Amino acid sequence: MMHLRLALRLLRREGASGELRWFVLALALCVACVLSVALVADRLDAGLKASGRDFIAADRALGTSRALSPDLLARAQQDKVAVQATVSFNSMLFHGEAFQLASIRAVPSGFPFYGTLELTPQQAPKPGEIWLSPRLMQLLDAKVGEALEVGNTHLKVAGLLGREPDQGFSPFLLAPRALIHSDDIGATGALLPGSRQQWRYLFQGSRADISRFEAWIKPKLVTGQKWVTPDDKGSQVGRSLANAERFFRLASLAGVLLGALAMGIAVRHFAERQTSMVALLKTLGASRGTLWRLMGTLLLCLTLVGALLGLVAGSAMQWLTLHLLGGLLPADLPPPSWRPFALGVAVALFITLLLAFIPFLRLLKVPPLRVLRRELSASVPPWLALPVGLLGLFALVWGFTAELGLSLGLVAGMGLLMGLLAVMAAGLLRLGGRLQGPHALRLALAHLSRERGAGLFQLAGFALALMLFGLLWAARVDLLDDFSARLPADAPNRFLVNISSEERIPILAALGEAGAVTSDFYPMVRGRLTSIAGDLIGPNGREGIDRELNFTSTAQLPADNRITQGRWLAGKGEVSVDDEVAGRLGIKLGDTLGFNIEGREFEASVTSLRHIKWDNMRPNFYMIFSPDLLTDFSPTWLGSYRLPSSGKGAEVALIRQYPTVSLIDVDDLIARLTQVSQQVSRALALMLGLVTVAALLVLLTQTQASMASRRRELLLMRTLGASSELLQRMLRWELVATGLLAGLCGAAVVEICSLALQLLWFEGQWQFHWFIWLGLPVLGALLVTLAGQGMQRQLLAGTLSDRLRGLGQGLL
Repeated sequence: MMHLRLALRLLRREGASGELRWFVLALALCVACVLSVALVADRLDAGLKASGRDFIAADRALGTSRALSPDLLARAQQDKVAVQATVSFNSMLFHGEAFQLASIRAVPSGFPFYGTLELTPQQAPKPGEIWLSPRLMQLLDAKVGEALEVGNTHLKVAGLLGREPDQGFSPFLLAPRALIHSDDIGATGALLPGSRQQWRYLFQGSRADISRFEAWIKPKLVTGQKWVTPDDKGSQVGRSLANAERFFRLASLAGVLLGALAMGIAVRHFAERQTSMVALLKTLGASRGTLWRLMGTLLLCLTLVGALLGLVAGSAMQWLTLHLLGGLLPADLPPPSWRPFALGVAVALFITLLLAFIPFLRLLKVPPLRVLRRELSASVPPWLALPVGLLGLFALVWGFTAELGLSLGLVAGMGLLMGLLAVMAAGLLRLGGRLQGPHALRLALAHLSRERGAGLFQLAGFALALMLFGLLWAARVDLLDDFSARLPADAPNRFLVNISSEERIPILAALGEAGAVTSDFYPMVRGRLTSIAGDLIGPNGREGIDRELNFTSTAQLPADNRITQGRWLAGKGEVSVDDEVAGRLGIKLGDTLGFNIEGREFEASVTSLRHIKWDNMRPNFYMIFSPDLLTDFSPTWLGSYRLPSSGKGAEVALIRQYPTVSLIDVDDLIARLTQVSQQVSRALALMLGLVTVAALLVLLTQTQASMASRRRELLLMRTLGASSELLQRMLRWELVATGLLAGLCGAAVVEICSLALQLLWFEGQWQFHWFIWLGLPVLGALLVTLAGQGMQRQLLAGTLSDRLRGLGQGLL
């Protein structure tokens, strides 16, 4: 028990004021970063698995853009498999003078097979009724019992539509939801040939019957049809969860790496300070086993304390993350399992052993003669800690990402980025040394310049955290907050879709009378790209586009489209392709492309590649065909227009006159995207807050580790006549300069990244982020100054005589 008492005594002595305090805090931060993301992922995964077949409302499901043939449905009946067919489509709803585009789903009686369709009041949908989501009810200002116009018919509002068991949770739905009975589809007249519709077939049966039917139907599925099982991780929901989890996991790993960096600095300096004590214990007869147990007990106590703090902080973080994400995640998630907490403890033990093994091994290898000869050191080289630590951290990152390339990129990228930031900081320090400012400022900059190794290292770590914050800030402004401002003044703000050929001319005339400025209207059919230059597209073939595309034909080159190669359509059997798609799929001029529309195959020759300006708010298409190729198909028409505020009444009358036409309000879409972005940004800012705390811990740990030499330097300056006020101002300027330099470095990298993104994705529409250049340095200076107040007081504590006496006693 002696080693336990010694370990506890050492913990009490060093824990309150030494490096061990920062070691425990950094360990708690690592555990919190890991646990917060693991808890969210565990609860989401548990929600999927607990629901099982409830989550897809059936034993199996099939998604397709067209109704299944009667032969397939007859085979299901033959195999004793029950079938329910649902279809989703967009249509306008009218209530008085209010109208709104809605995403309508038609379901049969008895829907669903499994799970619960949440309706208020809870009852089965009946023909003649419509159920509205709360958002749609509010937009239309409708009440239960009132009638709505849906296409060519009227339906009575029966109540509120809650969650559908197989709904998923995509936040980017263009329209609020509504639900009707399948018997009312024909009366609405909304399912026109060529209109966009999504069919979902639900299958229920015994395990043997389902397996037999599944084995029969899967080989017969064609491109565009998706077979879904209860544990399908490739579904839209599964992919959304995987992407969200990966996104936040990478953000948390940045905090883990910085936290581990702070732990490594703390444990190394702690071990160096204890070498004399260990050498003395060896001279007093302490065996190697006793010292191993002493240090092992100390590490175990530190790990348990840090892990406990991290578990508490991580639990709070996951609750706050779920709260900030709000409606972007499914409601009523099950409680977490024990696995994330076990993972947090395991990570704590792994990181502690990884970072403490070499320093403690060196400590225990210290020869007893060091008591008399202080130049003696352990036989284990100190540089061995670097490769061991890097390999261990890489293994940790690989374990979390499960991707070798991503793990290498993350670890190497952070190292290169910190190196770049350190080089930039060195340049700024060199420039700062030429400043003719206050004497205290010049002393502070001179000290930072002298401490290039440790100073630039800690400065780069903090600059990395500020840079991540700046990137989030700049991206949010560039992509959303300033999106409307970058649109042309005459950009269309409405889209009309699902227009029949007979309705096009009257609608254009009505829009003209209302004062609307219309773009060109285009015929549109939906189909698939099936082959490129004779090579079939598919899982075992050539890469293609795994979804249906909107195709059109026109004799004139659309506005804001520019030919980059070849010539515009001039003959028969020709197609013009978007140059970005062509580059990604390897399509070249003269290639013959194969297509499938409405089950019919045909080919077209590529005669031109086009560059498309996608942000002009006009209809744009990947593929544009010569008019002869689409004459045999039944198109619907698509167009956009800009409506003045005075034409609102005429627009209501127009949509009411043509109820099967769908109106998309661009302003409403931008508002929805902004709302989603704000929720995700707040959750990501929470994760980046942890990264910033980790960077501050690196800064404070490095400062704590250099406290002894810093005290000697200040004592020497005080002895040579420097006043306490001068030293105080110098330390304050040092903190402010560190924060300012970190902020300036972070702002520079943010601007470089923003410029690169704008040139690559936004056609050179770059703007200077003055708020980044002002905000990040100020934020850095405030954070570093506030964090360094305690250490500043420690460095200047006591009288000059006390500090000289302490120096003479070898305590400094």
